[in-house]
Amino acid sequence: MSQRIDGTATSAVADLYRATSRTATGASPSAPVAAAAATDTVRLTGDAVNLHQLDKTLASIPVVDQGRVAAIKQALAEGSYKLDPAAIADRLGHFEWQLGT
Repeated sequence: MSQRIDGTATSAVADLYRATSRTATGASPSAPVAAAAATDTVRLTGDAVNLHQLDKTLASIPVVDQGRVAAIKQALAEGSYKLDPAAIADRLGHFEWQLGT
């Protein structure tokens, strides 16, 4: 047997839902319900407040050092930027080691 799912319930299912909700709550399903009093509170520790402040501070720092980018672009344009293959290989090896591969 297949059941079509389109957001409408069959009358048997709808009748069962109505009967169950009336007996469970003791009132009609359309009766207003009183709101529960809000009693929850949140207290942040000093560490949490410090972490929040640190997060805000770090968010304000640019990810890219534009001054360094400009200096490298200028050195490349002038032809004075020198690469050190041994330093690049050393740093790449260290990075791979940190990754655990």
